Amino acid sequence: MGLFTDGFKLLKKASEPLYKTPKSIQETIEIMAVAENGIFEVSKNKYSKCYRFQDINYTTATEDEQIGIFERYCKFLNSLDCNYKITINNKNKNMDDLRDKVLIAEKNDGFNNYRRIYNDIIEEKIIEGRQGIEQERYLTITIERKNFEEAKAQFATLEATIHKAFIELGAEIVPLNGNERLKVLYDYYHLGDEGSFDFDIKKAKKVGADFRNDLCNGMVKYFPDHFEDESKFCKALFIKKYPSSLSDRFINEITSLPVHSITSIDVVPVPKDLTTKVLQKKYLGIESDIIKQQRVRNKNNDFSTEISYAKRTEKKEIEEIMDDVRENDQCLFFVGVTIILMAESKKELESVCETVETIGKRNSCTIDTHYLKQREALNTALPIGVRQVETMRTLLTQSLAVLMPFNVQELNDSTGNYYGINQISKNVNIGNRKKLINGNGFVFGVPGSGKSFFCKMEMGSVFLSGDDEIIVIDPMNGATRWQLKRLSTYASRLYKNN
Repeated sequence: MGLFTDGFKLLKKASEPLYKTPKSIQETIEIMAVAENGIFEVSKNKYSKCYRFQDINYTTATEDEQIGIFERYCKFLNSLDCNYKITINNKNKNMDDLRDKVLIAEKNDGFNNYRRIYNDIIEEKIIEGRQGIEQERYLTITIERKNFEEAKAQFATLEATIHKAFIELGAEIVPLNGNERLKVLYDYYHLGDEGSFDFDIKKAKKVGADFRNDLCNGMVKYFPDHFEDESKFCKALFIKKYPSSLSDRFINEITSLPVHSITSIDVVPVPKDLTTKVLQKKYLGIESDIIKQQRVRNKNNDFSTEISYAKRTEKKEIEEIMDDVRENDQCLFFVGVTIILMAESKKELESVCETVETIGKRNSCTIDTHYLKQREALNTALPIGVRQVETMRTLLTQSLAVLMPFNVQELNDSTGNYYGINQISKNVNIGNRKKLINGNGFVFGVPGSGKSFFCKMEMGSVFLSGDDEIIVIDPMNGATRWQLKRLSTYASRLYKNN
């Protein structure tokens, strides 16, 4: 849909890097100054702030519920009149912390054998999931203001709109402070060594330390089609060609791959008055072309009333867009999707890229490499707040909302019980009902689906992990004894096999 070119170049123009030819690794980091409240100055008079938001159960919702979420998300997209980016970060998960949170600790009570059996079951399920991958979602907003104080006041105004929109979506959103934002960047630059982050903006200001020295890694090499650092090989891709219709599962298909990646959706809103003006100008241009076409035909004694197929299609397309903008509250946006893929070797990286390109082809999308723009694409994808590539195209609100960042909500409470596998993400569900306002629970299911066995498993988990009292009231007393005997036999077999 290459309809919009004139008058839009300034809107989608990419920002220049702070250092066109960096002389050190520190100069590749596109941040001028950082503040404790999380506001970064990314260039002169440009400020950014980042928010982390929760996932919601979109994939598992019914069709009517998905339509409701989609409409509320469209409303949120229309409400922001500044540049922003939505980032889905598949970061490294600390598996030791996960095991400390999930596995049952041993005690000196004679039941450690059973605890080991329960832990073995949970360990198997952990391995079946996305090993070592943790997904986080960020919203990064960039605004232009004269100084830091004006930027701070503007962000405070925007936060009211953002919080209201995400409450309606059912997702919690929290602003990141300066140290938390730097930690997100540090986790990328130091993949596999995330625990060594030890930087505090307040302390650094007292001693005059530069945050770039603690943030950057030791080595980075940029090539035309990929880049490397100390611990990983990376490649920056982008969506080059979009189909006429796209599935709302497309982004989730890419981000659900069990690989370290950063997927960023950059959005530049087009003002409503400018949208209307350019649409009308384009429509008049098409009408003028049709009249010229008819005059040429008449000169050649061809008095056919039909205009060419290309012009008919172009006119119909522009009329549909004008109707959407006028009647359906659609807004126009410049949108660019950047994908950073990471791997431990060049061969593994090529394999991952091939998988992502296959997903694109399956959805009629062309995914290409950011040739000779790897550094700029990386800075664009990271939740810093800059955009240094111009690989963008125009989309209406509903078309942008199809790039849905929501998938499924994870259940991962500390000191909770194991509740099986999340069928979408394949990660373990760990829930602590004591953290709820009302911790009561019911188990429903068809006969023979395993309701009783599930309850016995939870009773065993509660008995082994805590000091709670367990009271069983069962009219079918024989069934209870049979199920407990079955559970005991299953546990004994597991213990002997291990």
